[in-house]
Amino acid sequence: MTEQTVVTTSKQCPIAFDHHAPEHAKRWAEVFKEMREENPRPWSQNYGGFWVASKYEDILNIAQRPQSFNSCKRFDPATGEAEGGVTIPPFPSPRTVPSETESPEWDGVRKFLNNRFSPKAVDRYRDRAKHLTTALIDRFIETGTFDVVDDLTNPLPALVTMEVFGFPLDEWPIFAEAIHKMVYVPRDTPEFAEAINGVMHFRTRVAEELELRRQDPRDDLLSYFAAGQIDGQPLDLELILNISVNILAGGVDTTTALTSNVMVYLSRHPEKRQQLIDQPELLPRACEEFVRYFTPLQGLARTAKEDINLNGWQFEKGDRILLAYGSANRDPQVFDDPEEVKLDRYPNRHIAFGAGMHRCLGSFLARMMFQTMISEVLTRLPDFQVSEQGLQPYTSVGNVNGWIHIPATFTPGPKLGAVIA
Repeated sequence: MTEQTVVTTSKQCPIAFDHHAPEHAKRWAEVFKEMREENPRPWSQNYGGFWVASKYEDILNIAQRPQSFNSCKRFDPATGEAEGGVTIPPFPSPRTVPSETESPEWDGVRKFLNNRFSPKAVDRYRDRAKHLTTALIDRFIETGTFDVVDDLTNPLPALVTMEVFGFPLDEWPIFAEAIHKMVYVPRDTPEFAEAINGVMHFRTRVAEELELRRQDPRDDLLSYFAAGQIDGQPLDLELILNISVNILAGGVDTTTALTSNVMVYLSRHPEKRQQLIDQPELLPRACEEFVRYFTPLQGLARTAKEDINLNGWQFEKGDRILLAYGSANRDPQVFDDPEEVKLDRYPNRHIAFGAGMHRCLGSFLARMMFQTMISEVLTRLPDFQVSEQGLQPYTSVGNVNGWIHIPATFTPGPKLGAVIA
């Protein structure tokens, strides 16, 4: 093995595994395959020390035991220091809600939000998402060239998210770019500090728009927050801000990453692209397979609440554990031929949207946006080809497995007259 050479489940013999390292980004699937086979429960010496759960069964067991493993995060705004939470290391920002909460707080918040992110609620935005995708493609379809990320997969999820919140659509670049950069730029760079500032600016804008909704309610998420109650109590501002950042972070870059990966894959595998063109009814099932195969959100963390022995794995109170979804989704004990993309794979028990009580709130919205973008691309840009020499993948996939730039070419076509407004 390259990144881990000692087979152990002991803290006394830690490995040098670093899920944020550029080397890991280049061969994450291979690293996890080796880990599952040789050392599936290692202790990493990085970031203060943490366990890595690489097998599907282990991850499911931990994710489904909130009484023993939590997601809670503590943040000190005076010092910028953070502890716990769902990322390793934790982001130096206020906790996200409901991702970094536990019962009973989680129960009330999640019940309150489910009404706005159910399949029925998401269907309200389907036609709008198609219109916005059409408008984005109209901007470049006569040129024969575009950047998959800059011109389509980054703006569309951001625009739909702005629509859901009720923000002016022209503000999408400010917020999307902050989330986009926050997940892949090194934390010791000015770019990361700028990204964090962008997230804080989003919190400021939520507070400003919230005041407007209290005076003039609309049919949007901000108005729902302004008028809503949890357990008979109005939502306070801090809770609304923490929920809003969670929704923005969860809805923007992960969908961008998934769709970007699929665009590169379909360019490299024209037979799969043609199969989807010939059989568009396969797209919903193919969506699940692509989510499994690429696992945009590569993993999330938990913290042991107590000393516990779980199927022979001994945890001490306070231990941090990385649930490596990217590894679990290629576990051969669960998936036949896991390194192969099967567009019609069924059943598909992937956990790319997480597992247990913290399963992704926006999974239905993400599926809808992905399917809308891919469907429109296959209809209007069926012969697109990425320019391999210009590809720029994330240098860190410790949080999200995505792309910075994907230049591509295609046969030019006509505009359809859609505009973003």
